[in-house]
Amino acid sequence: MKKSFVLLCLFIPIFALSALAAPPPVPTTPLVVKGSKKEVMFPHAAHQKVECVVCHHLVKGEENFQKCATAGCHDDLTARKGKKSMYATVHEKTGAKHKTCIECHNKVVAEKTDMKKEMLGCAKSKCHP
Repeated sequence: MKKSFVLLCLFIPIFALSALAAPPPVPTTPLVVKGSKKEVMFPHAAHQKVECVVCHHLVKGEENFQKCATAGCHDDLTARKGKKSMYATVHEKTGAKHKTCIECHNKVVAEKTDMKKEMLGCAKSKCHP
């Protein structure tokens, strides 16, 4: 009886920690990201093959599933440059600590040139409808 109780006490924290470490459920409807000028539609379903950590980069070495524009992260909606700039987070082509939307979209267009307007357009595209 005592052994069973001790084992149970050991396993409960393990299960609890694994539940806390799990990423939150993926939104089923597209997120609307409101920037300084244009809204962006972000459908998680279309990005299923991309690992979460590619976009939800590590913060202080730990997983972070907050939205990009969460207070204290990329929450400057007017600046075009800088690590707090939402615009730069999406549009910088190189030099960011993590992948940006444009980096991945450029890769897709390099392989599928017919998708250029759809993937990189500023208006009437997948991102900016």
